[in-house]
Amino acid sequence: MDSIGKNGKEAAEAIRSYVKPIFGFALNRVKQRAEAEDLAQEIMLQLLKSFSGVRDIRCLEAYVWTVARYTWVNWLKKRANAPQAIEINGMSELSAAPSREPLDRLLVTEAYRELRREVAFLSDIHRRIVVMHYYDELKIGDIAIALNIPVNTVKWHLSEAKKELRKGMKRMRATGTLSVNPVSMGEMGHSGSAGRLGETNDFLGRALAQNIVYAAYHKARTVHQIAEELGMPPSLLEGEVRHLADYNFLIQTSPGKYQSNTIVWDLFELAIAGHQFWQDCAAEVADVHFDALMEVRRQVEDSGVYVPDGDYNFLLWTLLPKNVEEQSWRSMPAGDNFDAVAPMRKDGGQYIAYAALNRSRNADPGFDLSSYVTFGPSLRYVEDTPLYLWQFNTYWSDRQVDWRFLEYRNVEICHAFQQGELPDNEENSEQYSFLLEKGYIRKTEEGYKFNAVWIDSPQTLDRLNKAMPDLSALYAPAVGKLYDKMLKLFLQNQPKHLEPQLAYMVRGNTGGGRLVAYILKHLIDNGKLKPPLPHQQKTISTWMGPVK
Repeated sequence: MDSIGKNGKEAAEAIRSYVKPIFGFALNRVKQRAEAEDLAQEIMLQLLKSFSGVRDIRCLEAYVWTVARYTWVNWLKKRANAPQAIEINGMSELSAAPSREPLDRLLVTEAYRELRREVAFLSDIHRRIVVMHYYDELKIGDIAIALNIPVNTVKWHLSEAKKELRKGMKRMRATGTLSVNPVSMGEMGHSGSAGRLGETNDFLGRALAQNIVYAAYHKARTVHQIAEELGMPPSLLEGEVRHLADYNFLIQTSPGKYQSNTIVWDLFELAIAGHQFWQDCAAEVADVHFDALMEVRRQVEDSGVYVPDGDYNFLLWTLLPKNVEEQSWRSMPAGDNFDAVAPMRKDGGQYIAYAALNRSRNADPGFDLSSYVTFGPSLRYVEDTPLYLWQFNTYWSDRQVDWRFLEYRNVEICHAFQQGELPDNEENSEQYSFLLEKGYIRKTEEGYKFNAVWIDSPQTLDRLNKAMPDLSALYAPAVGKLYDKMLKLFLQNQPKHLEPQLAYMVRGNTGGGRLVAYILKHLIDNGKLKPPLPHQQKTISTWMGPVK
């Protein structure tokens, strides 16, 4: 219907078809849905009221959107002190009034589509002001009130926005390789303590976040440059970039420029390239270390450390990883400590974030990569309490490796069992189910038996530590060589500002980490260390007790 008279029923019926579009108009201009409903209701009310004072409406479409815009202007003025959300999405709802500015004549042209694209590529403040001034017909003074900035500042932004629009209309906008070949990341992790909102995977689990981080990996970029690399309007990225910067996954290197603060590596390629280095180091230390622990077997057993069934092989699955870690760290070349390199996060976390590129793995590495995958060490303790839990995951351990599945309550419940404070009754059935599922206990003919290494007192720990051999003369040269080779390998094609974090991560891998897996594999292949029995796989390489 192009025109209507002043009959009330006719008017009400005519605007009924605009209910949903008007709500869409409102939803694109305010932040909350409830507020949008109020604004839409106000627009409908003003339309119904206005019909009583209008003799004839020749173009209903233009009339509806004119009333809608002016109602919104008044809405803004009433709420001048409240923040407004101005969105680009409402541009398709422009009024069809024939008297509007020349922009209207471009609505069905290629030029209009290009102009709309360029508006989307403006910075946040420029885009807001252009939309408010040209599309929502707010005066300069009204925009200044709505955005709580001086009138002259609005004028300056509007002038700069026009310049950007003119430049954008004259050039072919380039897009980067990530727009057609986006990266995908997996094997995300962290070294340190996660915050209230989680860790790397919780922030970079989305493809958009992964590609933003990667677009700004090798050089600092503005939001516009990141957007061009991804082939997206900046308006869709600004919030995500700010979020990642707030939590230190991006750092602001200069006003408006961001660079990744997250390590991204190709673990598949690094694993292949470093395989021989790890093997050489393991061959140099593994047999000597194993033989040294066999020589002190009597002293270790006499220390009082609890090991299920007195199985020394099972105990070695804990002693070796923990002792390799200690020997390696003592032999490691000096470097920055954790606090110096690990970013602090706004949610209370402090950790180095890393992720691996998901690459095609059709190539045969020539060896079984899964045998050398590690996770840990993971520590669980609470300040001012003696209980302590250490765990290291390898190919041979059969348990969930996500850090969320290892909680402090594990050692609390084990301690209650060890102290005889957990009788086998209905009241404790849930705790027994938990212990059995985790493998910390197993049921035998004699009853429930504890199924992990347990250190029951400081005295036991002291005797055990005294029994441990000092292998620093063996480890220092071997670990030093491994560290130098791996550091050189890991720093290839990496940005300069991430080198301290990378160096710390390499220290962690050569000071335990993956070196442990290579040593265990070497000893198993040479028939010295026996693989764990099925009932031992959930609790190997676990150390706990009331001793830190």
